[in-house]
Amino acid sequence: MENTHKFGMDKNTFVEGNKAVLDRHFNQVLNQGQLDVVDEIYTTNYVLDAPVQSDGSSQARGLTQGREQLKQRVTLFRTSFPDIYFSQDEVIGEGDTVVVRYNFSGTHRGIFAGVEPAGRSISIMGILIAHLIDGKISEAWSAFDSAELMKQLGN
Repeated sequence: MENTHKFGMDKNTFVEGNKAVLDRHFNQVLNQGQLDVVDEIYTTNYVLDAPVQSDGSSQARGLTQGREQLKQRVTLFRTSFPDIYFSQDEVIGEGDTVVVRYNFSGTHRGIFAGVEPAGRSISIMGILIAHLIDGKISEAWSAFDSAELMKQLGN
């Protein structure tokens, strides 16, 4: 029984299921903008602590609270960088936690953090630590160099 997770399923199956949820987060939500998937893979009280506020301001780290604010955040990034792409460079899972080292790139085509678009390409590395409850993302911490992002935007 030592290889069985607390929910009664094989530990590897449980962790792989959580990794698959994060794969949907990156591919379907962030890369493809499928906002309806947000309601499927996030808890109703989801919280994200990350650089850049949901309204696009970058003065301080911001909390994105709930599914609607997450949809707003995704829309902001996808409007500012219509060709945005998040690669998953490394994915590590353990129990209810999945860690993803990612890179996002895109072309600045819309106002972002008060910066007018100039068509510059950006590429920023980051890390996301997500906790899941019953197969849904409940909270996450994202870290990327927002100062480097602003520098790449020409600000």
